[in-house]
This record gives sequence, C-alpha cells and structure tokens, in this order.
Amino acid sequence: MRKFLCAALAAIMLGASAAGCEEKNESSVSGQQMVGNGSMADDLAISEDEMPYGSTVFELMPANDENVKYIIDFDKRYFGGDMENPDLREIYALHDYIAAVNENDHDKIKSLYYPGYLEYVCEQNGYANVDEYLDSLYSSFCTMLGSDFEIDFIDVSNCLTENDPEAASYFTEADEAVNAVDSAALTKITSKKVAEIGGYTCYSTAEGSFQLINHTNPLMFRVYEIDGQIYLF
Repeated sequence: MRKFLCAALAAIMLGASAAGCEEKNESSVSGQQMVGNGSMADDLAISEDEMPYGSTVFELMPANDENVKYIIDFDKRYFGGDMENPDLREIYALHDYIAAVNENDHDKIKSLYYPGYLEYVCEQNGYANVDEYLDSLYSSFCTMLGSDFEIDFIDVSNCLTENDPEAASYFTEADEAVNAVDSAALTKITSKKVAEIGGYTCYSTAEGSFQLINHTNPLMFRVYEIDGQIYLF
C-alpha cells in the first residue's frame, strides 16, 4: 500500500520542459502585502477574508529573519497569524525541509516528521530503512532537477484547511498514519493544514535558474500541530 509515501516523493514526476525562473522577487518588499489578483476596485469591494489564497503575501528572507536561508513567501492569513507577533513555526518547518533536501540532510528531515512516521512509510512501501528512503527521495530530485540543484526561492503557493473539502483525503491518510504510530496523538492534534510548494518556487543549477513546477508537480505537505509541536506528514 503506497498511499503513505511521503508527499514530496509522491509528487516528483516529470513535468514540462525547462523555463527560466520569473524575475518576480526583485520588486517584492519583505513584510509588505504584494499585489493580489484582480483590479484595485475589485479588491476594495470584498473583505480580506473573502480574497483567494495569495492575496496578502508576506515574505521572509535572510536579511530580515536569521531563521531562514532562502526567501520564502506565503499568505499571512493562513500562516503566522498576527504579524506583529507571528507564529512562523509552520513556515520554518516547510523552509527547513527544502533546505534539508538541498543538502540531502537526513537528520534534519527526520526531525521534521512525527516520531515513527517515516519508519511507518518505509515499512508500508518496502524500504529497508529511512536512510534508504531519503536517498531515494534525493535521487529523484536529482533526476528531475539535475545533480547540482538548489531550490533557492520557496513559494508556499496554496494552503488548504479542514474547511476545504478537497483536503479531506490528505487529512484522512495522515490521521491513519498518526493512529498507526501513536494512537494517543490523535486527541492532541490542534491544527491541520495542507501546504503546497509550487507556484513561483525556483531552483538553480549550473545551467541557470528554473521554475520548479516545470519539472515536477507541486510538493504537497500535511502540516499538523500535535501536542504543541509542528510536524510534517
């Protein structure tokens, strides 16, 4: 049964031919809302809560946040909460996963998942151990992007919550995994989200800079808060 394969590996499929990464970052200002979809008049006619994901984009970069190595942007309504005193643990987890994949850092990747989850994935899918699985993940990235790839701009391009019907299957699979590795943890879940890394996410190789989704499907992650801690599934 392969449905518990880590979302990142499951999403690595050959996409369209390479295209240069769009120069969207040069004009963006960290901490300020970027331009949303539609005209200004349309934006003024609806409340912020009614706008689609991506309408109130916030950006972190090494220059203003020592916790990140790469620029990462996201809709502040879904991640962080009050930007005066934000809780960015979910964003840091997503950022740290990408940074760890760039380096094939097994220890860091393992630390981002709920204890026992990766072992469960390996057992369900025929991997001898977690390190073998993570090496397979890294090899897949290298095949799709190039052996010298570095994902260096991260766009959290969508977020689904428990209010979104299309997220139900993601949460069902993750809940089944939680139940399998630690049934008591089910009662300690306080937040569930599905985060997509796609959109303007870019990577670099010796040949240049490219948009990630021209070579893979978007990377999908279940982001859970369990007993006060943030975990990926």
